[in-house]
Amino acid sequence: MLLLRGGCSLPQDYLAPTPPPPAIREAMAKAAERKEKGLPVYDFSSGNVGALPLKLKLFRTMQIEAEEGVPEGLRLIAESVAKGLVECLYEKPSGFAYSPTGGTTPIKQSVLRYFREIHGLPLTDDDLDRILVTAGGQQAMAVSLRALKPGTEVLMLRWDYSPIPGILKDHGLKETRVRLTEELALDVSDLESKLGQNQVFYLSMPNNPTGYTSVEDLETIARLMEEHNGGVIWDAPYLFTIIRLTENKAVFDRSFLNEIHEKFRNVGRRHYENMCILSSLSKTCLIAGLRVGMATASKQWIANMNAILGRENLSSPTVSFTIAKHLLDAFLERPITHEWTCEVLASRLTVLMEEIGDHLILPRNGVFGALYALIKTPEDGASFSRKLVEEKGIVTVPGNAFYGGPVNAVRLSLVATPWTEGDEVWVDSVRALKAALT
Repeated sequence: MLLLRGGCSLPQDYLAPTPPPPAIREAMAKAAERKEKGLPVYDFSSGNVGALPLKLKLFRTMQIEAEEGVPEGLRLIAESVAKGLVECLYEKPSGFAYSPTGGTTPIKQSVLRYFREIHGLPLTDDDLDRILVTAGGQQAMAVSLRALKPGTEVLMLRWDYSPIPGILKDHGLKETRVRLTEELALDVSDLESKLGQNQVFYLSMPNNPTGYTSVEDLETIARLMEEHNGGVIWDAPYLFTIIRLTENKAVFDRSFLNEIHEKFRNVGRRHYENMCILSSLSKTCLIAGLRVGMATASKQWIANMNAILGRENLSSPTVSFTIAKHLLDAFLERPITHEWTCEVLASRLTVLMEEIGDHLILPRNGVFGALYALIKTPEDGASFSRKLVEEKGIVTVPGNAFYGGPVNAVRLSLVATPWTEGDEVWVDSVRALKAALT
């Protein structure tokens, strides 16, 4: 039973019983905790061979500086990465050593602050047992689902993130798709017809692959799931890639983004006790390859997730998490790392609208999130995508896996092409796609 701060309670019967923590992981975590507190430690916990040179200085010099003249947000990223590298390689080679799965206390404190400030959750400094740091947002997503009781029914939107069905099948969970309207909005009547007790609703919001973003839909889903003793996994890595759509172009508008964020915070405050909220630094801070994911949920949900991590990984990615701590702290002080990305997204989506607008499947509510766009294809997306790459060298992702079945659509990434001044490579790529569609 989950006790709410408001005094009422909700069951979380969809969660699996929490297993005992893996022995090696638990021992390593206790050693790390004592070291963080400055307590004496005689460590016989693990095969942490990377700890052997920890007291040695391995590098005589290390110089890394941010480039002058880059956009302010990119400079903040570069400076934070430099600080992290110096700390975990030059000052002492701590990056060679294991670190606890689920994150050390310092990075969990920063992640807790993120969820408190960005999502508006009333978490206290003592709520670290409701925080998990993972090797990427996808790992957080996977273990949040695997923390559920086998046999649990998981609802998801008709269009949503493609790996979910495979995870559900592998873990013995039941997949049920909920219809969308022609505007890509939630079909509330279809959801209501499929509601039962102790279900969990997974959704990415902003949505991958459609870009659809709706505070109202999230609120409706959270409310209905609570009324049926269900839970919500809100996968929210694209919270900082939201732009405004007009009739013929996309625009990054900081005040528009802030307004939507405040509305999302209100939903989080009302419903967070029955949610598992996921995020990552990949999209917000352009460090997808460093693999830093985050989660907050009830103590039991997080304990289940952490047990899975500890069974499958002996360590977090130590270098990545050291860098992430610096970067997340800098972002929370000056949340600007996403703005350059949003400007590029808006510009690239505008090019798509101008060149192949008739083929685009776009939200109709004036809001676009995430990093992708769907286009209609003249035949099944899987076969068309295969022809594109074999005959034209154009690489797309078939829409079938996102849709949960055959569909005449493919997904385009707006960020897989490196940016240069003028973005000529992107424009050329779009025009090559346009020629293939006509």
